[in-house]
Amino acid sequence: MLRRLGRAVLSLLAVVTLTGPAAAAAAAPAPLELVLTPKPQQGRLAVRMTLAAPDLAPGAGLVRLPLTLVGIPSARYDGDALQARDDLGGLPLVQAEEPPTPQGVYRRWSVTRPTKGDVVVTYEAPPRAVTAATNNGPLFDLRQEAGGFAGAGVGFLATPVADGPWKVRLRWDLSASPPGSRGAWTYGEGPVEIVLPSQALSFSYYAAGPLKSHPPDPKGFSLYWLGEPPFDAPALGARIESLFKPMSAFFGDEGGAYRVFMRQNPYKGMGGSALGRSFMFGYHPPARPGIDDLQGLIAHEMAHNWPRMQGEHGETAWYSEGMAEYYSVLLSHRAGLLPPDRLLKTLNDKAAAYYSNPYRDLSNVEGAKRFWTDPIAQTIPYGRGFFYLLNTDAAIREASGGRRSLDDVAKAMRRRDVAGQTYGLADWLALVGAEIGVERARRDYERMAAGGLLVPAPRFAPCFKVTPRASRAFELGFARASLNDDRVVRGLQPGSAAAEAGLREGDVLTEVGDIDAVRKDETAPLRLVVGRGGESRTITYLPRGPAREGYAFARDPAAPAESCQF
Repeated sequence: MLRRLGRAVLSLLAVVTLTGPAAAAAAAPAPLELVLTPKPQQGRLAVRMTLAAPDLAPGAGLVRLPLTLVGIPSARYDGDALQARDDLGGLPLVQAEEPPTPQGVYRRWSVTRPTKGDVVVTYEAPPRAVTAATNNGPLFDLRQEAGGFAGAGVGFLATPVADGPWKVRLRWDLSASPPGSRGAWTYGEGPVEIVLPSQALSFSYYAAGPLKSHPPDPKGFSLYWLGEPPFDAPALGARIESLFKPMSAFFGDEGGAYRVFMRQNPYKGMGGSALGRSFMFGYHPPARPGIDDLQGLIAHEMAHNWPRMQGEHGETAWYSEGMAEYYSVLLSHRAGLLPPDRLLKTLNDKAAAYYSNPYRDLSNVEGAKRFWTDPIAQTIPYGRGFFYLLNTDAAIREASGGRRSLDDVAKAMRRRDVAGQTYGLADWLALVGAEIGVERARRDYERMAAGGLLVPAPRFAPCFKVTPRASRAFELGFARASLNDDRVVRGLQPGSAAAEAGLREGDVLTEVGDIDAVRKDETAPLRLVVGRGGESRTITYLPRGPAREGYAFARDPAAPAESCQF
């Protein structure tokens, strides 16, 4: 199973960059110049940001940066690492932490005297040091790889406290980089001028160094990488591009640019994080993932670019994640990239993940409370949203005699978004209600939101049928947070398989098996090596609960092959 923490998080954050340019167009933008200078020999990315005459009063906020965001640390810039000056010379700053949110804590730098003229902010960003023991998560942090750097703005870029809009002029100084180096950003390669709000600077991707790309001279769609991957990167880029075109056409967004960045992880697992018009994914080279292995991850992240719902994350994650899951499968199939045999495997992988989720019975509200602290809870909206949408599609087809489908409702929600109309839960229920009846639309939604078990409609496609298949919930047996940096076992559950196998509270985890692989296979044991009292112990157990209701898909032998299109 792919690690998806970043994807879930970005359903909440990506709205900033998706809506930013349109909102920014309404006001006269102030100039902001950003010069990024990679220094691979020193292991630093130098930043110089010039704000045109901001006229700040004493105590006004200048720039801000998260110290951590959904568990991912930033460059921080402790002490006097971040400095500013204006026409009067050095500009004294004070630091303070903003009130914490469930996502993290921001640090704010404020001025101590009135500013005069342009304000220039300078600092050098250190890349995050990651090892095989680093916990997987959103791809926000700045990293150094193969003579270059890659990361999201929230990992290293202190952005203006003022929302903007800003007339941004970004320039790369590659004088200290290897010959032939390039600089790319979510919004373009090389020098870029664009009007954006401050948040769009934070929630976008940056990469520089000896970048390779598909196509070699990117103009619209592009894939960038630094380290040489164990798969055919140009072929992967071509496949992504072949999916992006019909996907963007489906959502009525043809002709725009889209950039994909990839980087290597020293730890097991792979995953991606989507932002506006771009996403980044990471992979573990020793795992040697193939193009087919990456396709589902890529399709999901790309689908995040369009379907959105207004509202609090806990109330709407089922929509953003469920839509990305549903249309990553559907549109990949329609594009010829997911033939029936692989489609069947994909559906059963999603079924296994949903029915074995230990939190599948939690309501959306209760699941949201665990969302930011438990990676398994973060997967609730994926399966729940997927199967709810699958059943909604079946209901619409049945009610219309096959003339209409979920496509019609999804496109209507997208049109409302683009037109500046509301596109919240009430709009969704009204649109679905017009197809299947208001009462049924409300009842089906409330059952899903309350954590009711979702049984797939009898037929997803004419050639597939649904069959009962018991499922055993994945139960790690101790707090997932124990796998973070200190890797000390906490929250051991008495009577769990982990406890029965000999794991103890306070054990130090020195080796952990591939949890993602174990979650995918209900028969696979989990192997831990722990330190206790100066001794090393190996503990192996089956991290599963008792059997419970579940379902799977199977090929219907009576259905003709040509019926496997949907």
